[in-house]
Amino acid sequence: MESDIKDLKRRVNELSELLGTSRELSNILDLKELYSVISEILSDRFGNRELSIFEYRNKTKTFKQVFRESTGLMKREFLYTDHGVIWNEFLKGEPIAQCDANGQLFHPEFLQRYHLKQNKTEWVVPLVMRSGVIGFLALGESQPKKPLSENDLYFLKQIAAQVAVCINTNRLYLDRQKEKEELDRTLYNLSLLYSIGRAMTYISDLKSLLEYILNQAIQITGAEKGSIMLYDIEKNILSIRVLAGLKDEGFQKKVNNNEIKCRSFKPGEGIAGKVFQTSQPIVLDKAREEEMFIEPDSSFVQSIACIPMMVYSDTIGVINVTNKLDDSRFTEEDVELLKAVADQAAVAINKAQLWEMAVTDSLTGLYVRRYIMVKLQEELHRADRYRKGLSVVMADLDQFKRINDTYGHTIGDRVLKVVSQFFLRNIRDIDILSRYGGEEFLILLPEASKDEAYSVSERLRKKLVEFKVDDLPQLTVSLGIASYPRDSQNVEGLINKADAALYAAKQTGRNKVVKYDDDMELLKFADAGPVAQTKSAKP
Repeated sequence: MESDIKDLKRRVNELSELLGTSRELSNILDLKELYSVISEILSDRFGNRELSIFEYRNKTKTFKQVFRESTGLMKREFLYTDHGVIWNEFLKGEPIAQCDANGQLFHPEFLQRYHLKQNKTEWVVPLVMRSGVIGFLALGESQPKKPLSENDLYFLKQIAAQVAVCINTNRLYLDRQKEKEELDRTLYNLSLLYSIGRAMTYISDLKSLLEYILNQAIQITGAEKGSIMLYDIEKNILSIRVLAGLKDEGFQKKVNNNEIKCRSFKPGEGIAGKVFQTSQPIVLDKAREEEMFIEPDSSFVQSIACIPMMVYSDTIGVINVTNKLDDSRFTEEDVELLKAVADQAAVAINKAQLWEMAVTDSLTGLYVRRYIMVKLQEELHRADRYRKGLSVVMADLDQFKRINDTYGHTIGDRVLKVVSQFFLRNIRDIDILSRYGGEEFLILLPEASKDEAYSVSERLRKKLVEFKVDDLPQLTVSLGIASYPRDSQNVEGLINKADAALYAAKQTGRNKVVKYDDDMELLKFADAGPVAQTKSAKP
């Protein structure tokens, strides 16, 4: 009777231990922690020095060692396709001894395949759930060495069943967590793409639009740098229009301002040319695809993603992003994001290009006369609203007709192009420059007084004297200034008076700057006279 009571108490203690262990395992939602706790439980109970945990991956049909309580490295995954004797024994869920009483191995091939013999594995405990094998535990010999009792085997079987449930629960938890992360990432990306698309609709200036698109592409992919190349249908080449992320900011600025020309590519040439030709993205690692890179453009390039920009079925250019900041490679997700940006960018760029063609002079690239008149009206409204100053400068190249007559109109056109770029480089970023007609230019200087406008104009005049265009004679320019609100408060009046000041500069010797003055004879101009009359015959 007394022995029965002891057995009952021992049984209750074991069940209590099992219950406590099961509860402890059930509260763990981290696989690494779960493996560690399992190892501690089995080591405390059996004193074994060796423990390995293998999980079965149904998709790949492999057993993978995911934990090892011992010295040495964990093994790789092992392909398992022999669903024979061992598999059937696994499905029973009972601990399997690896040696008989005489030390003979029951399943030597199995032990050899999974390197269990070297680890002195004595017991293999299947992890089974819902008639499916999800792995097994490999237990080494206990210290001190002793055979397992029926209670020990029962404990192992119950713990293994609980471990199987916990591993499955952890897998499901991780799957749900990944799905949530993917959903959160998708929502973030959609929100980001929406913001990018919305911002693009408010940027009409092509250069600013390209810079914005490129910076967004670099940011969302975690890239170091990048470029946007546009296709020139007349020259049949891809040319870099903007760069971002270069350490040499001075060089980058000059390229973006069209002061330096980078190498161009023909369709099919290099990575960008290939992407343009095929209209398909390319992601390359320089270490693997060295032959696709063309020097010197591949300098310091370790990896690159190149994405076509398409409007309907026409490719208009490519976006390049280079070198992930974390030294990883560009992923499929990066490519999908870039494709979404490229789709929006292509439409916005095409729209900006059409707008640019409508408001810019085809020869010089400066704004045309009708556009500058609209901008002048806008600036007048802004100056009036914020009580700021505004000046206009009318500039005219001196004796330009002689260049055309002596060297021909081709050289004359080149001079106009070069001088236009010279003016752009030497005015403020907020100033607006246009080709007003022929060799005549109009400059708007927002928030500039007449004296400030004079300083800008005088600097332009002096620098042009020092500026040399090929082997042509020295160029000079005459400039006339009028300011709001002192000289006039409307578009026509400001244009007329700046033109009158320019006429005075021409009359008094050329190559000078003249500020409009109330005592200046307006000749045939009137304060409210029509703009059509402002084109006078200047010497």
